[in-house]
Amino acid sequence: MRTSYYQLRSSIRVLVAASLAAIPLGLVTFPATAQDAAAPSSAPQTSAPQTSAPRPSQGYKPYFVEFRARAAASYGHMYVLYGQLNGHGEIVKSDIAGFHPKGDANDCENCSLVPWTVGHVLFVPSEIGASDGDLEEKYVTGRYRVMVDGATFKKVSAHVKRLKAEKPLWNALLNNCVTFGNDIAVLIGLKTPSGVNLMKPEQYIESLREMNGGKPQKALRFAAPASSAPPASAPPPAASKPKKDSAANLSARTAGVSDSPR
Repeated sequence: MRTSYYQLRSSIRVLVAASLAAIPLGLVTFPATAQDAAAPSSAPQTSAPQTSAPRPSQGYKPYFVEFRARAAASYGHMYVLYGQLNGHGEIVKSDIAGFHPKGDANDCENCSLVPWTVGHVLFVPSEIGASDGDLEEKYVTGRYRVMVDGATFKKVSAHVKRLKAEKPLWNALLNNCVTFGNDIAVLIGLKTPSGVNLMKPEQYIESLREMNGGKPQKALRFAAPASSAPPASAPPPAASKPKKDSAANLSARTAGVSDSPR
């Protein structure tokens, strides 16, 4: 009986010792198993091929439509500048579409305020293009520019060309420069305010920006002509003598005469 008791105790000791010895072995085995399981994820992943080519920096010419308001001797004027940009964001081609009474074009020889004055009561003949002051950045008081695709740009160009051929009549209260610009904004899918025929140009530009989103924008730069740089082998041009201001110009500057467009 005593012998069986000692044998039982010996067996228990052996089992306990074996169990204690197996625990460290099990702990050592678990990290190895975890590493084996994680091994497939550490293999290099093959990325999917790029289906679209990145936008090139050279030769990329997005189109733009810019709605502008400028100062004038009256309540201002609104017109649209539209064209193409190069890869550096510079204008390479542009045109101006503004709706104004006949006789106020930028290159008019016999400019007159009579059509503009009469147009506040009656409908008068009009012109579409650049008016006096549209080509000078210093008169711009507001702008809102959007980028468009080629199809939209062609649509705007066709719209302006058609109106030039139709020659609609101008009226300061019903069919003016703001309604003309608003029609182009609607054409390219912008949200537009109501009652635009009675809005001032600068007010309309601000409303257009607020309704369609966007922050105040800086003026675009015009790209330098490709032929502006002389050939390397050509001699530099002789320096020309600076022109002196005429007495009329000097007196006008001294007196502070305003040169604001109509």
